Amino acid sequence: MALNTCPDCGNQVSSEATNCPNCGKPLNKPFEAPEAKQESNNEPPPKTWLIESILTTIFCCLPFGIVGIIYAAKVESSWYAGRKEIALNASKSAKTWTLVALFSGITAVVLYIILVVIIGLGAASMNY
Repeated sequence: MALNTCPDCGNQVSSEATNCPNCGKPLNKPFEAPEAKQESNNEPPPKTWLIESILTTIFCCLPFGIVGIIYAAKVESSWYAGRKEIALNASKSAKTWTLVALFSGITAVVLYIILVVIIGLGAASMNY
């Protein structure tokens, strides 16, 4: 049994204690000596698609873009919480909804241009 310092009050606490006996701070994790700490996996999180989702929401298609933003916001928080599978799925869903929003916006613009051209041609061909 080793003694460690409480991060709140600075008193010596047993490494097996769950709470500091002085201040009562919960010590959920057991103390680790600095040299005993292992390097965590420094693998970067998957692409969030947040910027792309925001841009497609603003410029292309609001409903689908919002869904993309919601999934994009889940990526990093899930990744750093250790739920890597959820983060990967959220990244894939964010990509899907972002692309759906993009192509919906492009389709709407193309259809609008076609409609304007047809109406313009129809008005130009009318004889008064």
